[in-house]
Amino acid sequence: MEHQLKNILYCPVCKAKEKEKHLLVVDHNVSNDVFTITKCCKCGFLFTNPIPTKETIGNYYKSNNYISHSGTKKGLINYIYHFVRNYQLFKKERLISNLSNEKTLLDIGCGTGEFLSYCKNKGWNTVGTEPDLQTRERIKNLTIFPGLNSKELRENSFSIVTMWHVLEHVYDLEDDLKTISSLIKKGGYLIVAVPNHESFDAKIYKENWVAYDVPIHLYHFRKKDIKALFSKFNFELSNIKPLIFDAYYISLLSEKKKGGNFILGLLNGLKSNLKAKNKLNHSSLIYILKKL
Repeated sequence: MEHQLKNILYCPVCKAKEKEKHLLVVDHNVSNDVFTITKCCKCGFLFTNPIPTKETIGNYYKSNNYISHSGTKKGLINYIYHFVRNYQLFKKERLISNLSNEKTLLDIGCGTGEFLSYCKNKGWNTVGTEPDLQTRERIKNLTIFPGLNSKELRENSFSIVTMWHVLEHVYDLEDDLKTISSLIKKGGYLIVAVPNHESFDAKIYKENWVAYDVPIHLYHFRKKDIKALFSKFNFELSNIKPLIFDAYYISLLSEKKKGGNFILGLLNGLKSNLKAKNKLNHSSLIYILKKL
């Protein structure tokens, strides 16, 4: 695929200019092109740089491997993904129910809408955003907008906003986080789930760790990055919870990418969860951020 790239001049977290090459990673979904993950020399934040232009990045989502859009259940790993996702819907809804009695929910990057449908059936007033037109057209009986700039989305309208593995994709990070902050009521919550590159599975798979997922994953977070980033947008980090199953799923796909075997992927997922317990350094983490 022909590159049309944009250079990121400043660290998205601390705005420092000095940066260094950290890792070269292959796009395993679409192009087999190599992308660079850059490290900020001041705060240590990792981000893909350069990235595809806003006009061309959509080409890198056109893969049947991108389950949140395709919904495919072909193959054992995808079947496991869907089985676990159904269990996670229950866990996620219970999490947000414990945070708010006022059931107003915005799910950003809602994909094919399973989480919104589940919450709607539990009595939530639900709204979603999903930029992919073909994915939106598959969603029935839900209110879905293309993006955060929709006029129907009004300030101080939601008690809960969720971003399940979405933050790492957000192209206009600063503008979108300002908008998201304005949509949440004071005392409401933003729930952000992202991969954690300080996890054991990230360290053993390195450039083959599929959660780097270049170039559609623009940013690669640690706990300190989330705290530093969201403090600038009127949020306080309230709690962190692990996504236990992600270690298995990511390790299985990472093992497949490097030409390894299924059993070793399961074992590495188990090791990652066991090593993560004391420091809460699981493969993916849920951040609960309170709007001040």
